[in-house]
Amino acid sequence: MDYSIPLIADVKCAKLFVQALKLLSQRPPVKTHVDCLTSRRILRLPGMIAVHVHLREPGQTWKEDFESGTEAALAGGITMVCVMPNTNPTINSIERFEATRQIAMSKAKCDFGLFVIAEPSNAHEWASVDHRIAPVAMKIYLGPTFINSTMTNMISLIDHLEKWPRHLPVCVHAEGLTGARILLLAKLSSRPLHICHVSRQEEVVMIRKAKESGFDVTCEVCPHHLFLSSEDVSRIGETL
Repeated sequence: MDYSIPLIADVKCAKLFVQALKLLSQRPPVKTHVDCLTSRRILRLPGMIAVHVHLREPGQTWKEDFESGTEAALAGGITMVCVMPNTNPTINSIERFEATRQIAMSKAKCDFGLFVIAEPSNAHEWASVDHRIAPVAMKIYLGPTFINSTMTNMISLIDHLEKWPRHLPVCVHAEGLTGARILLLAKLSSRPLHICHVSRQEEVVMIRKAKESGFDVTCEVCPHHLFLSSEDVSRIGETL
């Protein structure tokens, strides 16, 4: 029993139970006072934090919104989501950040944090960030995504790295040479850096060397980056 919910952890027992339910034409009588015993060791984990989610609100709520996304998070044991800013429109100003935060407060079923996006002309926006309701981080896109907010001008990048509040993280969408570029600029600006969804061996090598040199850099991967490679394309198919 977990929070008064009966749990069947064994797959074979669960299948038998489902088959038995199919034989009934009505709701089965349940003795709610009967607990269960198990020979297995049960571990209870704290709620997980998803640091990189896309909820597509505002602009593409037919794909996902704060309500459906956070309900799915809770169903998977996640109690906080950190939401990316490449929406339509993007979260590129204090005003849009606050508007999105209000939407999230009215619809989200679990805790949340919001990213804001770096664009060529909005570095000045973050000087007046309210520390009580601050974004969880700034996201810099150095590669193409489904919005047109790719940062290519190094002067603008340096401007963002220097003006963004020092106590808040900087996260980047970068691959290959763009990763090397932002590592260099972040080091010149004495700015710690987090690199999102690393997927290539060359990027792992580059990040490892940066760490070994004393630079404060972290990174993340997606599960498919750990278990799939280009060798799997012929087996799975190029479109997938």
